[in-house]
Amino acid sequence: MFAVLSFWFLVQLFALAALPLAWRLLAALPSRGYALAKPLGLLLVSYVLWLGASLGFLRNSAGGVLLSWALVAGLSLWIGREAWQRDAAGQRPLLAWLAEHRRLVLVTELLFALALAGWAWVRSYSPQITTAGGEKFMELTFLNGILRSERFPPLDPWLAGFGISYYYFGYVMLAALTRLSGLAPSVAFNVGLATWFALTLTGAFGLALDMTAALLARRRPEGEAGDEVERVPLPRPAYVAGLLGALFVGVLGNLVGFLESMHSMGVGSVRFWRWLDIKDLNCLGGPTYTEPIANCPAAGGGLLPDRFFWWWRASRVINDRDLLGNAVEVIDEFPFFSFLLGDMHPHVLALPFVLLAVGLALAVALGSREGKGERAGEAASAGAPQKANAEALTSSLTPSLTGYRSLFTVPRSPFTVFPLGPAGFLLYALALGGLAFLNTWDFPIYVFLTMLAVGLSRSRAQGGVSWAVAGQALLAAVALGVAGVLLYLPFYVGFQSQAGGILPNFIFPTRLAQFFVMFGPLLTAAIFLLTALSRDEPRAVAQASLGFLGLTVLVPLIVLLAFLLLAVLTPAGQALVDRLRDLPAVQQQVGDASLVEIALDVARLRLRTPWTYLLLAGLLAWTLGLLARWLAAAPDAQRSEELPARSPVVGFVLAALLTALLLTFSVEFVYLRDSFGVRMNTVFKFYFQAWVLLALVAAFAVVYLAAFAGPALRTAGLAAVGLLVVGGLFYPVLATYTRAEQFKPQPTLDGTAYLAVGNPADAAAVAWLRANVSGVATVLEAHGGSYTYAGRISAQTGLPTLLGWEGHELQWRGDTVEQDRRRPDIERIYRSAQGAELQRLLDAWGIDYLVVGPLERQTFGITPQSEARFARAMDLVYDGGDVRIYRRRG
Repeated sequence: MFAVLSFWFLVQLFALAALPLAWRLLAALPSRGYALAKPLGLLLVSYVLWLGASLGFLRNSAGGVLLSWALVAGLSLWIGREAWQRDAAGQRPLLAWLAEHRRLVLVTELLFALALAGWAWVRSYSPQITTAGGEKFMELTFLNGILRSERFPPLDPWLAGFGISYYYFGYVMLAALTRLSGLAPSVAFNVGLATWFALTLTGAFGLALDMTAALLARRRPEGEAGDEVERVPLPRPAYVAGLLGALFVGVLGNLVGFLESMHSMGVGSVRFWRWLDIKDLNCLGGPTYTEPIANCPAAGGGLLPDRFFWWWRASRVINDRDLLGNAVEVIDEFPFFSFLLGDMHPHVLALPFVLLAVGLALAVALGSREGKGERAGEAASAGAPQKANAEALTSSLTPSLTGYRSLFTVPRSPFTVFPLGPAGFLLYALALGGLAFLNTWDFPIYVFLTMLAVGLSRSRAQGGVSWAVAGQALLAAVALGVAGVLLYLPFYVGFQSQAGGILPNFIFPTRLAQFFVMFGPLLTAAIFLLTALSRDEPRAVAQASLGFLGLTVLVPLIVLLAFLLLAVLTPAGQALVDRLRDLPAVQQQVGDASLVEIALDVARLRLRTPWTYLLLAGLLAWTLGLLARWLAAAPDAQRSEELPARSPVVGFVLAALLTALLLTFSVEFVYLRDSFGVRMNTVFKFYFQAWVLLALVAAFAVVYLAAFAGPALRTAGLAAVGLLVVGGLFYPVLATYTRAEQFKPQPTLDGTAYLAVGNPADAAAVAWLRANVSGVATVLEAHGGSYTYAGRISAQTGLPTLLGWEGHELQWRGDTVEQDRRRPDIERIYRSAQGAELQRLLDAWGIDYLVVGPLERQTFGITPQSEARFARAMDLVYDGGDVRIYRRRG
């Protein structure tokens, strides 16, 4: 209980520091960013700590965290001084606002507390930080390494002498909370996971509430922020949308849980399950999932699947098949699966800050309460020509010459699109740039969404869409991108990556059935929303959408054709093709077939599986058509007031939907080249963000359908979405019960408590090192492959070893140069070196302690006789029976 309360209190402390700032920065949001103050505070305090420790001004210590908190609190009070200074009526605006919106405060805080306590309770039944089935051991290694580091970049416990070459900002945040709480890292790991779950749910709640409240609430008197307190209560349906947002983003599962139950009960024919072709449900087995399984599906099971690890398969719905029909691994996690798995991986650590980025973009789209007079003046001066440009864009997609001439026209200040001007721009850049440090993939995605939001805001301010608006949006995105990198420059200086450019995806189209299993409830809600938004002017929307359809259908094919021509016509392309054809895996696939024959095989494969591509192309065109009509109506403020479909927030919802669709559409044709060699990781990262955006759109869609759709459409839409949501809830209910081992084990939040039972000698040695070795010292232990027990001492103490998980170091650094240099000397030390040679190797590598335990004896074949050479050259400082620790002399 104390562990959970300590993290709850610290998050509230960080939120309090940022609240005045959030109240002004997110003033355009109906909730004024109350729920987002928590991640904002955590982000700002961690940034100050990280930057100070990177530049040598601060120590990575409890004192450093508290000083960072004080600096952030002071900055927040200064920038947000209008929130707490008394106004003409003698009120402190922020306090008065909190009193007026106590229901919002109560619901937000209740949701946060329940989610934190509830998920901590669930985790207490499956808290193990193990080496298999996830990345938890790696994540504990990073946490302990950061806690051991006085300065940044933090030391890499699995490659002594090097800093962590990974996006580690989320672990800095977790380490700050761990230091202040005084919890053991193995406990803080699980409490931290529950905290991030609670931050995700409250962030999603706040965003969905804001999106819906902006649609439903009456217009309020405009004025400078802080000169009056809004007394219009948030509409009750907005709270419903907020809770749906929390449910859809953080709790809802894909439809695999429902399908697993049906399969367990023997429902469905073998033909159906093989057509669906989801691993372990398709009645196929073997290493490539091509061998038929007898008596499948077996009848007589219950609603709760009993197949081992069944819940894992929800993250492997997409089942790519190569040209020979062999299964190829693809990852398609969604937030609840990630929290259930229990990995504190960057995509999970980034979630609350992704939602913060969406909130910042929404604030831009809705427009700050500050500077509205200037925007009104811009809109008035724009006049009819801007409206004509908007209509021209919708009808012919060709901008006017006048609009072209104004391409580089900028507002009087480049910062007017951001709340708080230059200070707001820097805060936006800091939040967006932080995504690159948290989970690099997210950075360009949310810069893109912010760019769309700027375009929507400027189109309203300037009386319609124009090339000038497009130029301003692009300029804002470039400025944010550059500033976001510069603000985190110390991170990039030492960062290495396995990324190697963009490759075409020729042979792995996604099957529509599997895509629907993945996104069915959310996608259905989005389709009904598009239908409802189109009903006011269906012919105009259809015309605009058809204008975009050719674009969405043809451009991806042109991209693939361009890749093919480059491969055939350029020397570099031909050399790449030759290298690829020499690979054994490729040889097995294509043999001696010519490039033309391979191209024909690819074309036939694509023609057999076009439906996901065509569906997404159609939805993209539809969304673009609605956006074009929304932009055409932007100059007509009165019409925008009268028609819900022309509300400012609808433009943002369409922009969010467009971003989500582009993410899922892009992986049909391209992927990022990495050490995996296939699109597995790209699908993983893009689908995860698409889920977040689609979930927010779906929550908005439900309320929009209930409030504004016609009776038939409302009934059909709510019924379809409701049934699919019920199907999606099978997974969180049944998988949680399974993952928690039916809530039968003795609960604990200590993720390494199991080692005291399974490996008591190692656990005792770790405890001795933690108690007796302060600061940084190099400990030599057995190294090995990823997801093994290798590196277990460094992982649990943060003390660096020469080499830990070799496969992960390859992923982080892009090569094995350093690993190859160290491996022979590690072998010599453990297998044969003695006397002067042993001393020379220990000195050369700066090894302070050497561990000899069961793993080392098994790995290096150490006998009692060969171990005696360590006792002659080093001091035995710990003898726990099976594990001995020797210290270098001198």
